[in-house]
Parts: sequence; C-alpha cells; structure tokens
Amino acid sequence: MGETLLVKEMMTAPRMVLAPHTTVREAARLFAEQEATAAPVVDDTGALLGIVTEIDLLRDRFEADPRAWARPVDASPPAPPESVTDVMTREVVTIAENNDVADLVDLMVRRRLREVPVLRAGRVVGMLSRGDLLRMHYRTDAEVLADLRAALAEGAPYVEQCSAQVRDGFVHLDCENISAQQRRLVTSIARTVPGVSRVIVDNT
Repeated sequence: MGETLLVKEMMTAPRMVLAPHTTVREAARLFAEQEATAAPVVDDTGALLGIVTEIDLLRDRFEADPRAWARPVDASPPAPPESVTDVMTREVVTIAENNDVADLVDLMVRRRLREVPVLRAGRVVGMLSRGDLLRMHYRTDAEVLADLRAALAEGAPYVEQCSAQVRDGFVHLDCENISAQQRRLVTSIARTVPGVSRVIVDNT
C-alpha cells in the first residue's frame, strides 16, 4: 500500500497572497520574481476571494500583430484588465488541512488542477501543487530512511527490535518478537513517511 498522509503534512506556505486591489501588472511582477504558478486572493480578514494563475495574468495582455494576419486587425482592442479581481477565478476548488492527500490527488486528476489552496476555517493556510506531490516521490532512499527512523523513534520508542531498510521507496522492517498490535503500529507509522510506497514487516 502507498503512504498515508494528511494535507497539512504536505502543504507549503503560499509563495504570495494577493489583495483584491493588486494590479495585474504588479501580480505579474511578483509571479515572475517568486516563480509562482498560482496565488490566492484574500480580503482584509484573510478570507479567500479567488485564485489567480499564470494564464490569468496573460489574458488580453498582447495585441494582435497585423504582420501575422492577411486581414486587418481591430485597431482599438478592449482595454486589458487592471486588477486581479478582474481575472481571478472566484469558484475555487479548495481542501481542508486535515483531508487525506490521496483524496486531493484524486481531485486534482479529475479536475485537472495544478495547485489547490488549503483552508482552515475559510482562511488560506497553505498551498499544494503537482510539483509538491511529485517531489515527495523523488526523495532519496537515504532521506526516507532517516525520516522513517525518526518517526519510529517518536511514535513507537518502546519497539526497539526493528531494523529498517529502504529501496526505491520500498520499506522492509525486520522486527524481533513484536506483538500483532506493535506490528500494526510500526506499519502505520512507516506509511506516514513521505516517499514510502510500500511497507513489509517481518516478525522473526
């Protein structure tokens, strides 16, 4: 079985949070500087109003070049949008921090989402992107093993008879004389470590 993680264990802090009065030009500058792909728009209380993506900031920013067209182009195109509220998506797909990451992945696949705001009581506390999820699966075995040992030391300090190996995200725990309850515990703990794809526990 794959890892079991909560959204709050994977989310990152938003690279930026935009105010409704932020101009499209200023938002574009911030996106370029922060290498962001999306940013939430919030009001003075921190409540989510919408979300802006890179493509939103490009909307109506380029006029047609007459050299590329055989027919005349509109000499007076409409004025481009000025503030982020003019281009943001108002019906935002969000997720709560205590939801299962597996549910989020399913949601992102079905809705073709690149990044999702994480909410607590209606306020943005984090963001989770496709890149965040992919990076979890490209962790080295050494990183996974170190986190696994730390997680077992914290969550099951009295279970000292287990040695651990990790290869390509596959965890093998060799434990001596542990009870069925302890076996379930160490298995559950191991599955919460980012980068773990499968857990096998041998009880010798």
